[in-house]
Amino acid sequence: MEPSSPGRSDRILNRAVVIVVAVFVVGWFLGVKGPVLIANDRCYAILGCNIGFFGYDAALHFVSGVMDASLIVWLMRRFPAIDLFHERFWKNFLIIVSLVAMIAVSWEFGEFCHDQFRMKILHENMTVPNRLDQPTDSDTMGDMTFSILGAALTACALSPLVRKRRSP
Repeated sequence: MEPSSPGRSDRILNRAVVIVVAVFVVGWFLGVKGPVLIANDRCYAILGCNIGFFGYDAALHFVSGVMDASLIVWLMRRFPAIDLFHERFWKNFLIIVSLVAMIAVSWEFGEFCHDQFRMKILHENMTVPNRLDQPTDSDTMGDMTFSILGAALTACALSPLVRKRRSP
């Protein structure tokens, strides 16, 4: 007995991807446009946020990992020509987590380039707190860790949707 029909699981995946993308966009918008809500001193008092490994930024990167992994699964189901999935769980798990890790490293590299551009080309004063995209190494490592953690949990949760059936 199969757990669900392909049509039903695709509809569930479509809805899940839309919800996760919406949560990420709202969270990102609050982080960019809502400095009064997300500024570290307010965030720390309300949510216990801190600059570095944990905090609002970590939560957003976790959701980013979930979103990236969900989009990868959705794309590979939607376009079978780019499907990289296998019959075995661990191969699929490594594919999803590796692709999300590559996205996370690329994002952090982009933040580094943005900081360097602002400091070296635009000569902005970056000594003001919370002005750098990457204030510390702990922030960078935390961002990548939480993206990968979100991807790992999503890969486990979506494993029934990514396994290929064995050919008879």
